[in-house]
Amino acid sequence: MEDLKLYNWYGESFDNILPQSSGNMAAYKKQVKNIFLRTKDRIKSQENIDKDLYLRARTKLQDNLKRELASHKVAYKNKLAVLKDSIKKLSYSDSTIKLLQFEINKIKAELKDTKKYAKDFVYSLQQSADEINVKLDNIEKLKTKTYVDENELFKKFAVYNIMKIYLQKIEKTDFNISLIHDFLLPIELEWVKKLDNPKEYFTNIYNEVEKQRISLYNRKQELIRKFEGTHKLQKELYIEETEQIKTITKQKILELEYEYTKKSNELMERAKETKAKALEKIEEQKEVILKAEAKNKAVVKNIIDNSNAQIKEIKSNYKEQLKLVKYRSIVQNTKDFMSFLSKNEIKVPELDYTFKSNFTVDQAKEVATTLKSEVKNFVEENKENDFVKIAYSQFFSKLNLLRTYIEFKNLLKSQYKEKIGLSKVKYTYEGKFNLEESRSLKDLFIDSRKTRLAFRKEKISAKHDLLALKRKEVAKLKNRDKVKNIEELSLELLTDNEKFKLAKAKAIKEFKEGKAELKRKIASKEISKQAYKNKIYEYKINKKETIRETKLKSMLMSNKEILRTAFWREFSEHKVNKKIYESKITEAQKTIPVETMKNLRFLTAFLGFIFPGLSELIFFKQYVKGVLLTLLSTFIWTIVIPFSFGAYWSRMGGIPGFSDLGKGLHNASLGVFTDARLYIFGGVISVVLLVFAVAYLSVSSISSYRVAKQLEYGSRPSKWTHTKRWLNTSGFPWMISLFGWFLMIFIVATPIFTSILISFTNFGYEHQAPSQTVDWVGLKMWGYWWVFRENNLLLSLQRVIGWTILWTIFSTLIPISVGIIIAVLTNSQRIKFKKVFRVIYILPWAIPAFVTLTFIKSMFQGGDQGFINLIMLKVGLISEAKNWLAEIGKTRVLVIIVQTWIAYAWIFMLVTGNLQSIPKDIYEAGSVDGARGAQLFRYLTLPSLLLSIAPMLIGQFVGSFNNFTTISIFTGGGPAFANPTVFGEASTDIIISWVYKLTLGTVKFAGDQAFAAALTTLAALFSISLGARGFIKSMSRRD
Repeated sequence: MEDLKLYNWYGESFDNILPQSSGNMAAYKKQVKNIFLRTKDRIKSQENIDKDLYLRARTKLQDNLKRELASHKVAYKNKLAVLKDSIKKLSYSDSTIKLLQFEINKIKAELKDTKKYAKDFVYSLQQSADEINVKLDNIEKLKTKTYVDENELFKKFAVYNIMKIYLQKIEKTDFNISLIHDFLLPIELEWVKKLDNPKEYFTNIYNEVEKQRISLYNRKQELIRKFEGTHKLQKELYIEETEQIKTITKQKILELEYEYTKKSNELMERAKETKAKALEKIEEQKEVILKAEAKNKAVVKNIIDNSNAQIKEIKSNYKEQLKLVKYRSIVQNTKDFMSFLSKNEIKVPELDYTFKSNFTVDQAKEVATTLKSEVKNFVEENKENDFVKIAYSQFFSKLNLLRTYIEFKNLLKSQYKEKIGLSKVKYTYEGKFNLEESRSLKDLFIDSRKTRLAFRKEKISAKHDLLALKRKEVAKLKNRDKVKNIEELSLELLTDNEKFKLAKAKAIKEFKEGKAELKRKIASKEISKQAYKNKIYEYKINKKETIRETKLKSMLMSNKEILRTAFWREFSEHKVNKKIYESKITEAQKTIPVETMKNLRFLTAFLGFIFPGLSELIFFKQYVKGVLLTLLSTFIWTIVIPFSFGAYWSRMGGIPGFSDLGKGLHNASLGVFTDARLYIFGGVISVVLLVFAVAYLSVSSISSYRVAKQLEYGSRPSKWTHTKRWLNTSGFPWMISLFGWFLMIFIVATPIFTSILISFTNFGYEHQAPSQTVDWVGLKMWGYWWVFRENNLLLSLQRVIGWTILWTIFSTLIPISVGIIIAVLTNSQRIKFKKVFRVIYILPWAIPAFVTLTFIKSMFQGGDQGFINLIMLKVGLISEAKNWLAEIGKTRVLVIIVQTWIAYAWIFMLVTGNLQSIPKDIYEAGSVDGARGAQLFRYLTLPSLLLSIAPMLIGQFVGSFNNFTTISIFTGGGPAFANPTVFGEASTDIIISWVYKLTLGTVKFAGDQAFAAALTTLAALFSISLGARGFIKSMSRRD
């Protein structure tokens, strides 16, 4: 059997200080339980690691599967493509005319190659260093060769062309060339006349061509038969191999999953077996353990009782000493004051600083009062001494006295903790923790005292030097009155402040002169703009450094700076001292274990859920955290939860109000009008608040359970300093995010949920709150499209949804394309004045959209009032004014153009920013590989841009889908259709604008607003799902 072990925060094990306290039944059982639980935690931790590795391996295998399947598919297609390509290439064998045309095309290509060869040959001769005779000979040879080649090619061309024309026009094979004389060229006719027997000549050639065609045709048919026979077999093989590849991958994934689950299960079963064996062994040794426990019980009790008696006496003495701390700090401060004066060669009287720990409060008060009186008398006697007065004001200031009091309070507490620790260290680790706490408090006392005295000395010295300097300057000013000309003043007669001002003015003057000189140089183009900027930056640094150096050399300014920053520097030093103390306490809390025999996990978890803060205050001694949680819990139980169930505001029924939406309380005769909208909105808020409350209670319960679990192992609960540090570091993002989530849920999610719930009621015409009641009707409003199908609702939906899709596509893709094109062109190295163009291109984005829309709408007004009509009439492009916004096609095109004008600037800015972040190296690498402008843009720029701005583009699509502003202001949804339905849709209405019309009561029917809410919900679900899918894809592609 293993004795009870304690485990600190780092997982290090410790034996009990008092062996007799661990040799009992409860201790042995707890040790078995602790070992099992710690083993279980390790297994779960390893299981999470293995699971993460498994998931990564599975993802890798799935990705490899996709690539392998894609490669396999490409290979399958390539096998078939080879045969298809061969068959396609032999398509000219279908007829003689096609074969002749094929041969003619070959001859044309050969003629083209011959010409190109001749040009290249002549060019090479021009570039060569050969003699002119050699060049002329080579050209003559080229002419001869070219003439022969071209003559031969012409003969072939003439034969094939004549045969082709004859077959096309006469459609016979007797080749009576006289029948096609009108279709032949003169040169071809001359060539035919030279033939002895044209008919026989062309017939023989035709037979040869036909023989060749039949051979090629047979080969084509053979390839077709081969393709038809192979295609089915290849497809079956492809499907079989694809399934085999999938099966192998699935098998590997299952093997990996089985391996990691089997490993964790085996380890868990082994841990359970070990626990069962240990408990069985304890039961076997039960009698021996109980005898030893009875024997040790008295020894342990005696040690603990003696320690408790000592602690009681120490606590009583500590409380008495706390009353004397104030007077003890005054005595020590007086002693420090006199000692400081003595060190600065000021004669001080001999005072009695005797202060005994057994003094009564009255005796201590009398000693402190006497010393105060004697110090005041001493200061009064030396009132002409500025140094004494300044030192007295610093040492006996309220802040210094307060800090001295806190220091001696820490010292007393250190002594108290030391005594408590020495009393407990014989039987518990709590004693060691108290001793470590005592040492930390003592170090804090020493560091704080050193810091305080150092800053007192610094401030006294600075104030005294300032006073002496002022007196010296007053004397200088008296002498200066005798000088008539200020320019004749010597530097020694100038005050220190004036010296500083002169030096500062000189530095500024030098900076301005240097800047003027640089401007002159850049105007004469002696230096570049970048050199000018670098030099100005250098001059600014020199100016600042000169002023700073002058300030440090100035006695007046340096002492003023010391006094100005003394408080905050001292505050910072004390803060550092406190942090060092807190770090020591935190380290002690992590390294020194604590004994706990109680099983607190489930009790603290229950208390943490019922009322967070009780566990921290009662069991964990986390007082600051406990108080904060208690205050928040009080707010939850007294405000949030009662409000969620209808308390505090009768107009909102809370969660119970969902039942009838206030219908039971509605009474028109008594003037009681319940508003169903408030009941729905209040119910949603109540549910959200209740979810927040339950989440808070659950998190607190889990936190208490975990702390209690570690406490049972022997780890001390963390102090508030550790929690505060977590809040300032890794916990800070959580704190900020919580506020953001809270705002998002109440500002964004709550109205959405309210709208969804309204769609399940009959709210609207005939049920208008608050004058009328509203009922739950389930999915009735969602089925209205079927009820109103006879009123052409389906036609109305078809029109609106069709235009919404077109609007979303064009009003997104066109601005994106325009923005990208302009950004890429503006970013080109060949463009000058880039900044000017960028400013011009972002102007449409800088102007508010409603201003732009209103202005452009006025431009396209009908009649003579519209700018467009006025200009076109003056120029003579049109004969009469047009109503641009009265025709459906023109209006739709115009609204897309207007949206492009408004939206492209944002895309332009977005793309411009991302273009600057694309490394130049990839363009250089692409250029080395032979890529040019279009290829660089297609394969480098565009993929990098789309990867960076994909989430914004998805947001642009969603925004266009719900773009109510442009439609509402520019067209108002119009113009109307020639055959409108009763639902009032117009040609440029998108879903959101049409729903808005229905909400305003364009058509009246029972529950019209609830029906509009149902349509809005459907539109929202579509846009949310589209956006979410796009975001997930873009993020996974980025990963």
